[in-house]
Formats: sequence, C-alpha cells, structure tokens
Amino acid sequence: MPTGRGIRQESNTMMEVQAIPSVARWQPAGTQPALKLETDERWSTFEEILNLLRFDGHVHQSNDTGLFRRRRLKAGQTAFCMGQPFDGLYVVRLGALKTAMTHLDGAEHVLAFPMKGDLLGFDGVCKNKYLSEVTALTDCDLIKIPSADLFSPGRACNDIERMAYWAISREIVQEQTTYALSHAAKSEARVARFLRIQSERFKAMGYSPNRFTLPMTRRDIGNHLNVTLETVSRAFSALDHLGIISVERREIKILSLDALREFEK
Repeated sequence: MPTGRGIRQESNTMMEVQAIPSVARWQPAGTQPALKLETDERWSTFEEILNLLRFDGHVHQSNDTGLFRRRRLKAGQTAFCMGQPFDGLYVVRLGALKTAMTHLDGAEHVLAFPMKGDLLGFDGVCKNKYLSEVTALTDCDLIKIPSADLFSPGRACNDIERMAYWAISREIVQEQTTYALSHAAKSEARVARFLRIQSERFKAMGYSPNRFTLPMTRRDIGNHLNVTLETVSRAFSALDHLGIISVERREIKILSLDALREFEK
C-alpha cells in the first residue's frame, strides 16, 4: 500500500465534504453532483476512517501513515457479490447502499441499508468469502481496508485491527437491533421504528433528523422488515393522517418524534 510520503493528496473537487449543520437535509444522488467512475483513484487517511466510523477507542500516536484507496460506485453497481473471495472491508464515505442475501430459491432478503460511516464486508471473514451482496442505491464513495492490512501473519494487533474489531462489534449490535425490529408485535410498529432509527442515523451523520429523503424503495423496506409493500404504504398513510409525519414520495418530515415513539408501542 502506498504511504503518505509518496503520494500527494488530490483535491476532492467532486466529493469534497463540508461541515454540514444539523439542519441540513440529506439528498439522494439525483440532487447531488455526479460522482466519477470507480476507476478514478483517490486516497483516504486512517484518521478519516476513524472519524467516519466515529471510533471512540484508543489508538497509538505512532499511527499508520499509509493511505487507503477509495472506490467509486454508480447507483446500481455492486461493491461485492455473494461467494466472491474476501479481500477486505469497506467503510462508506458517501452514499447509500443495500445489503442483501439471495436464498437457493432465488428469493432476496434485504439485511441492511448501509450509509456514511458504516462498515461493509465483515461477513466475509469467517469463510474467506462474502456471504451477502452489497448494491449501491445512490452514487457512492467507499474506502477499502485490504485484508492484507488486517490479517498479516505473525504481526501483533495494531491500530487498524483494533478499529476493525470495534467496528465489526458495532455492526453486530446493529444487526441484533434490526432482528428485534423485524419481530415487533405490530407490522405498522415496525415501520414506525424503522423511520425513527433512520432519523437517528441521519442525525449521527450531521443531517436533519426531522427531514430526510429515503434512498430505498418501500418494497425494499417491506422486505427488510418482513412485511408487505402494502403494509409499508398503509403505515406511512396512517402516520401521515395522524399528523406524526408528512410523506411526499420518498421525502419524510417527522412532525412529532414523541408521537412516533408512542406509535411503536
């Protein structure tokens, strides 16, 4: 991997990230500047990865000075597929994606909707191959942490590995939360809880928690929550009618977060 001494940082004209006030609204790719194709190579530092993951653990001051290659995806492209050999983890720098698993009968099950700061590919560590497929819902920018940097033989655990173990543990906790979400008592309550969790995620990314555009379709939401498309639409309409949220296609305005939490019960 190239090091910081040997490479001059390129200016991020297309993908410059500015400090975003909490009232800013996240927009899907259609309203953002188009990304270049994934052949346009740029690099990220270890510090940027830590910031994206919101890592709150301890790292040594004598940090790795290496740079990590970014990978650009256009909406509809896959980061990796089921059965593909594991070659590293990915951190989402920008954009939204869908993680899914396809069963033997061809049925797809949506596992998660990764966004900025989420970790991808940790299911590939166990059998040295990815067990799910990750598809970009919008134009995306990913940072790759090569497997060689994570599991080099005979090397003591370093900051990169500590960070990876921490991030993997966090993703497992999020998956457990998702499992609980998909087994809520009422189907409509699952949809309400999903919207509340999305609100919290956008807030953590620095965007408005009360107004955002969902990057996924209602069909994918239903698949993820194990409810029908009709149930998702019915729940959206009920929440809108009660004045808890306002819905305009994929744009969501949360009018009362307390009422949304109450609806979950």
